[in-house]
Amino acid sequence: MKNYRNIITIVVLIAIIAMAVAYSAFATQLNINGQSEIVGEWNIKITGISVENISTGCDAGTPEYTNTSATFSAKLLKPGDTITYLITIQNAGTINAVLDNVTFTPDNENGSPAISYETTMPATNLGAGEQTTFTVKVTYNAETTEIPSVKTKTITGIIEYVQAD
Repeated sequence: MKNYRNIITIVVLIAIIAMAVAYSAFATQLNINGQSEIVGEWNIKITGISVENISTGCDAGTPEYTNTSATFSAKLLKPGDTITYLITIQNAGTINAVLDNVTFTPDNENGSPAISYETTMPATNLGAGEQTTFTVKVTYNAETTEIPSVKTKTITGIIEYVQAD
């Protein structure tokens, strides 16, 4: 009986070894390697500001801009005078953009009521490589009959583009 048990144990061990050899002969290890890279670039920027229209005798100053801001200083002479600035925005990136928010806020509380601002809207959709323009028109109210005590008025504008779907 003892021999019979030893024989069964040896047969079971041989079967296990045979199964391990058979498994390794038919087993295949697959290796998967990958790499990802972000190649999209977000680059919405101001690329220019120029004087589009100016009343005789007025001074448009020297408009300046950086990638994220445009500044001008209009000097209006008499009622009815206007200066119009043309501002260019470019999508220099590779990701399409859509206009999310536009806010132009003139300082009506502390600024001269004789000065008004009128703006146009930039493009709603700005594809990669495209550009758009908008204008800011400064006007000395033609109905003004006296020189106002407050002679300045500022405007602050925010134009916000976000990634298009």
